[in-house]
Amino acid sequence: MSGEQQTTRREWGALALILVLALALRLFKANASLWYDEIFTVVNFVRLPTLELIGTFDSLNNHMLYSLLAQITVSLFGESAAALRLPAILFGLGSIFIQWRIARRVTGPTNALIVALLLTLSYHHVWFSQNARGYTGLLFFTSAATLLFLKGLEKPNWKTWAGYGLTVAAAMYTHMSAGFFFVAHGVVYAAMLGYGLVKKQTETRLPGLLNWGPIFGIGLSVLVTLALYAPIISQAFSTIHEVSQASAAPGGAALAEWRNPVRAVKEIGQSISSAGPLVPLILLGAVLVLAAGIAALYKRAPVLTAIYVVHVPLAMLLLYIVGVRIWPRYFFVDIGFIFMALVEGVFVWSKIIAPRFQFRGQPIFEADWISRMGVAAMVVVSIGLLVPNYLHPKQDFIGARDFMHDYTKPGDSVAAVGLAGYAYSHYYAPDFKVVETGAELAKLRETTKGHTWVIVAFPNQTLAARPDVKAEIGKNYTDMDSFPGTLGDGTIWTFISKDRPGQKGAAAQ
Repeated sequence: MSGEQQTTRREWGALALILVLALALRLFKANASLWYDEIFTVVNFVRLPTLELIGTFDSLNNHMLYSLLAQITVSLFGESAAALRLPAILFGLGSIFIQWRIARRVTGPTNALIVALLLTLSYHHVWFSQNARGYTGLLFFTSAATLLFLKGLEKPNWKTWAGYGLTVAAAMYTHMSAGFFFVAHGVVYAAMLGYGLVKKQTETRLPGLLNWGPIFGIGLSVLVTLALYAPIISQAFSTIHEVSQASAAPGGAALAEWRNPVRAVKEIGQSISSAGPLVPLILLGAVLVLAAGIAALYKRAPVLTAIYVVHVPLAMLLLYIVGVRIWPRYFFVDIGFIFMALVEGVFVWSKIIAPRFQFRGQPIFEADWISRMGVAAMVVVSIGLLVPNYLHPKQDFIGARDFMHDYTKPGDSVAAVGLAGYAYSHYYAPDFKVVETGAELAKLRETTKGHTWVIVAFPNQTLAARPDVKAEIGKNYTDMDSFPGTLGDGTIWTFISKDRPGQKGAAAQ
């Protein structure tokens, strides 16, 4: 890996075009409706005075570094969805560049540009780049730290390991789930030390592993992280404990399912459901290509490959032990490696397939032609999966609000249930009423002169956790309209009461 070729002017030009395309795709419709977590972030954290913000950690929704950066963009451009999402967009671009750097070291210039292009067109990468949360920041910092980790092992110097320590701390300050990724760094480094001891490589490999660099880098990361979290350390432990105990609270049965690793796998599959009947074929092909790519990458870059392969099961295990929900978003940091392995796998399979199809002793298709077709297919699939990202917002709180404003009449009431109530009462429609129980909803319906309208966000989760609300809606309300979102369970449902007070049973006559 250390023999990296000098980057040519043509490569820089191609990369620049890719990054311009990436920026355009992430700015397009960046001002669409915010979803619940983004609303919670701006209301509870971004709007706080900065000194108060750095001392507040009463929710894991506070991605601290992101909240601070969002304060800057909001102060520059005003509070809007696009301004709130701008740090995520910029981190998304930065992560593509860093992943290109990593891929170029391992797979060469051509494959690295392909990886950058696929990340640019990736539905998941665009989705998170338009999400006012810290996940593209996590991808950027974990990727940068991994690149510095590899460089530091090859050619130790103070600058490299100081950079490593600072990027690790930045990732940790963005979101504490970064710790799971850096534990993978530690596990792989420990395995390398153990292997060196077993093989007694005291004159070659082992001294390089035992030099001051890794100890300095890790120590610096710990010190800086502790300094950043010093004002909120007790809150952090308390918040994590509260989250881990969530399954014991009302509605906890629904939340407990999210600790199941199988659920994370299902959600990943659902995220490409727009491909319809092709989903099983896409998943099977992806698994076969990915496996071949990982095997090939391990031969070229065993340390890099081991880090990412170890991270996934290790993170799932640690999340389960801690009692935190296993969200697929916690594995977004692996997306660059996954695309690198997929690209490598296409070239591996091309060499396997080409000799199998011959005519008169000559291959019908050259391996290069097959690999180009494979890459083209990946690009086409990526574009096909990306298009639905722009069809709907993550959650269409604005669409549902405007629908209510258009169709409600004087004397009508609008009630938002649960998390929808928070989104409207704190951000999009303070005049909407908030209800939490079926009894509250029934009382509102009985005391309203006109019709009562109900808005439900996260409908499957909300109604599963509130059977009394579900029963009231099922008995006394009629579906009106739904507003799709790209978020899982992100569709917003609206209902209208069947009767006006004093006219009970009129709808049945």
